[in-house]
Amino acid sequence: MLYSCLLNVIDSNLQLNVAYIDIAMEIWEDLNKIYSVVNLPKMHQLKVAIANCKQESLDIGVFYNKLSKLWNELNNHVKVPVCTWKGCQCGTGKKLVQMYQEDRAHQFLMGLNDDEFSSVQSQLLAQDSLPSLDKIFM
Repeated sequence: MLYSCLLNVIDSNLQLNVAYIDIAMEIWEDLNKIYSVVNLPKMHQLKVAIANCKQESLDIGVFYNKLSKLWNELNNHVKVPVCTWKGCQCGTGKKLVQMYQEDRAHQFLMGLNDDEFSSVQSQLLAQDSLPSLDKIFM
């Protein structure tokens, strides 16, 4: 089923490249090798936009959505390493996700208007650990 779905959504010009592959995963891997290109200038542009993103006169919800859009776009370009060992119990994946979430919480706090939110920022940063971004936003 997945095989036919892939063939139906692939551009007709590309179908010739994968027409003789029998396994959906092999089609996916073949296309991924060819078309998965790292776009460093775009990644840099997004990281600069995130670093420079400030609330200014925006409503806090609009500011949060603006940052979220930039983060989501960056996620499309960043390849997060994943452990593929079946018996892995090291928790590195969870630690990486937690690190990304903490970075985003800091970026959100850094972009807030200091005049309005400096006391909230101070209270949050005085805690032993930073709450999740969704709790900070709420």
